[in-house]
Amino acid sequence: IALCHSELSEALEDYRQGKGIDAVRFSGADEKPKGIPIELADVVIRIADMCGYYGIDLESAIEIKMEYNKTRPYKHGGKVI
Repeated sequence: IALCHSELSEALEDYRQGKGIDAVRFSGADEKPKGIPIELADVVIRIADMCGYYGIDLESAIEIKMEYNKTRPYKHGGKVI
């Protein structure tokens, strides 16, 4: 879980530095991809890996949560970011 959080923190740091919400850049001799989309991809990969390891049915959990969210008002918490 902490590894997922660290990837999200990296995405937030890029956002705070104004690096572009959809910008992908490449750096170093190995042309490592960087940017908010890459960090978000890392989060999804880590979550999918964790669900696979523990046998969690992520698709079912998402469907349950999306159905529940339909009963709540949009932006119900009023948070900006």
